[in-house]
Amino acid sequence: MISTVEQIHKGKRYRLKDKDKARIYKEICTTPRCSRKTIIQKLRIRPTTVSKIVRELIEDGLVEETSERFQEAPGRAQVVLRANPDRLTAVSITVQARQIRAARLNITEEVQERYAEPLPPEVSNEGFLEGCLRAYRAVTQEVLNDSEMLGVALSLVGTVDSAHKRWISTARWKNIRNLDLGKLELSLGIPLLVNRMQDAELLYFIQKNPSYREKNVLLVHWGFGIGASFASRGSLLDSTVGRTCEIGHVRVSSSSTKQCQCGAYGCLETEAALWALQGNTPLVPEGILDEDELSQHFRESEIVGDPLIGHALEHFCLALYNFIQVFYPDTVLFIGPVTENNGVFQSIAWFMQRELPTYARDRIEFLALIGGFKGCIRSSVYPFFQKRLETLLKVRSF
Repeated sequence: MISTVEQIHKGKRYRLKDKDKARIYKEICTTPRCSRKTIIQKLRIRPTTVSKIVRELIEDGLVEETSERFQEAPGRAQVVLRANPDRLTAVSITVQARQIRAARLNITEEVQERYAEPLPPEVSNEGFLEGCLRAYRAVTQEVLNDSEMLGVALSLVGTVDSAHKRWISTARWKNIRNLDLGKLELSLGIPLLVNRMQDAELLYFIQKNPSYREKNVLLVHWGFGIGASFASRGSLLDSTVGRTCEIGHVRVSSSSTKQCQCGAYGCLETEAALWALQGNTPLVPEGILDEDELSQHFRESEIVGDPLIGHALEHFCLALYNFIQVFYPDTVLFIGPVTENNGVFQSIAWFMQRELPTYARDRIEFLALIGGFKGCIRSSVYPFFQKRLETLLKVRSF
């Protein structure tokens, strides 16, 4: 959030002094031993403007005057200014396998508290809402009195109607149907945002890598389930249905008797998702649902030669090839335990290099992300900080 705070008023009607306030705040956040004088010299803003803006930042609790002083030249010692990262805070709740995970973050995107809780496969709508409330309470017990809680961002998988805050369905919890998440918002008493995990992860990547904002990017997750997200020049492909890029549920066989968790037969997930492979080969241990743990396992294992993995890889590559033929992205990002295995990733890249039309082979970039769904934890709460800072970083005294 801090890395882009200087652009907080971009695209909106703003005054030059509001832009100066955002620049000054970012300078204090990112510069050790920052003082009013160093701000004046570096940003070339008038001393009276700097003085008034710093005063407002202190009054709003965004900045503090420390007891530290330093003197670079003859004259009065300079007071060191320090940002208060805990002035604003928000909670991100995600799902991984059959777990709820919550994290509380501050302005600098630092995670203050974490919580994880497994939920049984048969959990109901009510049981999921209760789990979310427990997760929220667990990570907010230590919130400082002067911290402002902005809201909760809930990142989900499956069919998600973000606009109406409804979770239509998910394969991993079959009893969750048409869940009204507005009930959770009422119970929390603070704003709630709802989105898909893949979308939030892709937005984070684009946010942190500006060169990709003008490209078409396809993000593909291969782990407990298989899913994807697509962004064209920084804008996500959206759907009023609540699902897009359902690569895991494209049919790879018209005669398969393997039933998917979604209820259909012959989906890609039945051949390649980890929920379908677990227990059928020693290389995919049964009972491990934590994708972080699975990622370490796959990074350290030689799995490409395994017949079952080879079969899964063949189906995955064919499905991905068809997706690429539809979208023709500039970049394909892979996330999840399976593609963290270098042999798997190289096999996919070689397949595409061999099979794609000659005019596209050298124009599509393939990247494997390491570490799983970490970005969505942060990007999902960006709107809360963005909205609040838009207000706090407007000059009010002159």
